[in-house]
Amino acid sequence: MTCKPFLFLIAWAFTSIHAQPAPLLNNPCLTEGFSGAKFCDSSLSDEARVQDIIDRLSWEEKVDLVGDQMQPSIPSIGLNNYSWWNEASTGVATSDEANIATTKFAFPITTGMSFNRTLWHATGTHIGREARALMNDGKLFSTFWAPVVNLAREPRWGRNIEVPSEDPYQSGEYAVQFVQGFQEAPEDPDHVQASACCKQFIANEMEDSSEVGYHDDRNHVDSQITQQDLMDSYMPPFQACVEEGRVTSLMCSYNAVNGVPSCANDWLLNTLARDEWGFEGAIVSDCDADRDVFESHNFTETPEESVQKILRAGTDVDCGHFIKENLESALNKDVITMEDIDLSIARQFSLRMRLSHFDESPLQTISMDEVCSDAGVELSHDGLRQSAALLKNEDGTLPLNADETKSVVVIGPNSELGQATASYYGPPNHCLGDFTLVDAIQAFVKDTTTIAGIDKVLSEDTSGIPAAVEAAKKADQVVLAVGTDLTWAKEAHDAASIAFTDTQAQLIKEVSAAAAKPVVLVLFTATPLDLTDVLANDKIGAVLHVGQPSVTIVSAGDLLFGKTSPAGRLVQTVYKKEYQDQISIFDFNMRPGPSGTNPGRTYRFFTGEPVVPFGFGLSYTTFDYQVVGGAKTFDLKEVKELLDNEENAMPKRITARGSDGYVVRVANTGDMDADEVVLGFVTPPGAGVNGTPLKQLFNFERVHVKAGESVEVTLIPALTDFTVVNADGVREALAGEYSFEFGVRGLAFTDFNVRVQ
Repeated sequence: MTCKPFLFLIAWAFTSIHAQPAPLLNNPCLTEGFSGAKFCDSSLSDEARVQDIIDRLSWEEKVDLVGDQMQPSIPSIGLNNYSWWNEASTGVATSDEANIATTKFAFPITTGMSFNRTLWHATGTHIGREARALMNDGKLFSTFWAPVVNLAREPRWGRNIEVPSEDPYQSGEYAVQFVQGFQEAPEDPDHVQASACCKQFIANEMEDSSEVGYHDDRNHVDSQITQQDLMDSYMPPFQACVEEGRVTSLMCSYNAVNGVPSCANDWLLNTLARDEWGFEGAIVSDCDADRDVFESHNFTETPEESVQKILRAGTDVDCGHFIKENLESALNKDVITMEDIDLSIARQFSLRMRLSHFDESPLQTISMDEVCSDAGVELSHDGLRQSAALLKNEDGTLPLNADETKSVVVIGPNSELGQATASYYGPPNHCLGDFTLVDAIQAFVKDTTTIAGIDKVLSEDTSGIPAAVEAAKKADQVVLAVGTDLTWAKEAHDAASIAFTDTQAQLIKEVSAAAAKPVVLVLFTATPLDLTDVLANDKIGAVLHVGQPSVTIVSAGDLLFGKTSPAGRLVQTVYKKEYQDQISIFDFNMRPGPSGTNPGRTYRFFTGEPVVPFGFGLSYTTFDYQVVGGAKTFDLKEVKELLDNEENAMPKRITARGSDGYVVRVANTGDMDADEVVLGFVTPPGAGVNGTPLKQLFNFERVHVKAGESVEVTLIPALTDFTVVNADGVREALAGEYSFEFGVRGLAFTDFNVRVQ
């Protein structure tokens, strides 16, 4: 199979936007011709107003609305053209003609490491306010395709960079905070500031890969997933996004799941998302995913039948032209009805009503002062400060002393990696400027130089290494900048390996051996690379994992030179490189396979020994934990009532009302004020048996603790934390001995046993 020309799709979408004047969101209800229209009467229900819109539409206008995300003007209701496609994962993506700089944030794989709900919410809020300001200024539309809340469960997946975690609970928490911040504004609680979209629904977690004798890609793959894995791993982030985040849009994915393409999956989009979770927004297809239903998955015999499956499954907006090309034929052949078409249009305009496209709103006063504000820039900088994870720090290699460090040389292919990672995910002309690790260090040590040694992360050319070695010998301090970039893994391209290239490994070994002092290694990657040799190398004194920060790397100097202590924690398990040979990228099972055919995925099911575990992260100070409160028994009565009374296949995550939670006293026993991330894990009875998770995150909290002082953190489990999902995908109450762990072994850590009956 061959991969679809994704880059062409990107070019098509943005060329379509750029080929016309700067888009302007107009309100026809403010014009003389429509001010008296029923759809402009705010005293009526949204349903009545939307029905009036539908009654006015011509056939051609209906085709344009259902058949393409890039919608031309609609004369019958006085609306200008509209595009549903805008990006916002790392900042608002603007049109070239607008030429407006916007605040650039680190990728979610980095900010996820902060384990800070407040940061996630603030990031969503700032991006959403910039989005609304740009809308009000006529520069942009109001629906955005972010965040991505799939799991980073496969280390080779090309889009790990876009997601916050391998853990379903943490991913859901990220989605809730980002979406609420992005969509909600205090000026007008009755309307939506900007529309977020949780994507890609569901299990779009491989891009384009080959193994011996086999090739597949996201447009064709049929993800075979057990009901057990669907219900306790793949679905929870999206459930949280809908139920708690109140997201206004979902995106159905390219792939099929158990034989049914996502965009034609009635159970997924209608039964689960709309009927059980209460989703009330519009569902958009990934670009050309509707076409894939017929042409890639061969789901129906005719294109008209695919149109029927797509519309009746609940997909409302086609990012592509497939529906437009086949809609009239499907209607003429009685494969669909006008009611099918009108329902999708109704969902579109219900959302646009919520976006105040037909009403006056205080949201329309949000001005361009919000864009590139000082507060936004500082928030962007602080995102990396809060997120970078310190994985090694021998003998206090870090922090460096700026006064005593005479010179620094930054060596490696990522020495000057900045806005090159922006891609289409965010604006290249951001208000921060283009910053690199060299810039970050030079702010502290003026005599900072750089030599790549290797010019690209995948380069096989070693000719530059000798010069890098000589530079390392002469410098007072060596900083290695290695890892991956978008040539290693990105959308439409999975990583080929989870090991450093031989060339990078050689550079690391020879440069560290030549340096007079222990080397500091700064790791840029969204692919969890095997760090076995790096951690065992005595000449490498410290490893700082920054994920993929893009231009926010400018804040790394504050961490390297001790203005603040790292407190980030890993959101991906780091495996040995042999892991990629033990499990196929096309294997979507989370749990270990029979007879050891695979070792399981993520910390929840991996049966091997990780190189670095999920949740690991060091500090410049030391902490001590002590459980000082919490019941040692728990009654399953409320859990059973929840399961018995809940008609849904997936009961809501509800805080355990019968428990006041577990109180952990966190003492800073070192000499530096610092943040600490307190992670709460629960190990259920029979862990690892019949698919029961080995352990799972049940809550977390980030706190600031002054040196010599302590704070108390209360972590409350949910009722569903005392349940397991059985092989049929049904959640059941589980009695027995539970172990609650706080922290990660090797760091501050304590545990607490609870009898559940």
